[in-house]
Amino acid sequence: MRLRLAVRDLLICSWPIDPVSIERVAPGVLAPAPVDGRHLVSVVAIRFGAGRLGRVPTPRFSQLNVRTYLEDEGQTAVLFLRSYVTPGALPGILFGAPFRTARIHLEPRLVRAPGLGVRIPYRLGGPADPGELGGHERGLVEAGGVRRFTVERGPAEWRAAEPEGEVHARVLLALGLDPTGPPSLLYAGDTSFVTSLPPRSSASRSRR
Repeated sequence: MRLRLAVRDLLICSWPIDPVSIERVAPGVLAPAPVDGRHLVSVVAIRFGAGRLGRVPTPRFSQLNVRTYLEDEGQTAVLFLRSYVTPGALPGILFGAPFRTARIHLEPRLVRAPGLGVRIPYRLGGPADPGELGGHERGLVEAGGVRRFTVERGPAEWRAAEPEGEVHARVLLALGLDPTGPPSLLYAGDTSFVTSLPPRSSASRSRR
């Protein structure tokens, strides 16, 4: 079933990480993939406007996901390690989306998710080239096997962003991920996503 969502705010906060750490959380035999020459783990905060699931209107909600990047069938794919949402997205669980609930606040120049130990204060800069981070279309989730889906992102005006104070992302440590160095940030305002929700049962071709 097709899901169409308006995106009001999108912040990608990424850290370099040892590929060995990615291998510990990667499903099956999928290998870590570099993104613009580096292995990364990202915390991504998104504020969605109203959308449609098929013909059914969907409410506004916010999402915070933890992702890394893998080689899958010759392409770089986004592995969603965790996806946390505010209550407006909970109907997606009925369609197989592996969501968990959390308090997520996307404020001007600040992302907060207190229960996850996430606090990202930032300031916006000028236009930026998102590189590979802005172009991935293949997604992976692991829930009873690897489920593959695609995401079509609409046009976006990407901007550079910089941390404005100390960044906290304890949710990464809870997953056994210990990134190195300061994070890099990318921001986009109004854009859109079109995707198909991951199917309930899809055997992983990587588990042979």
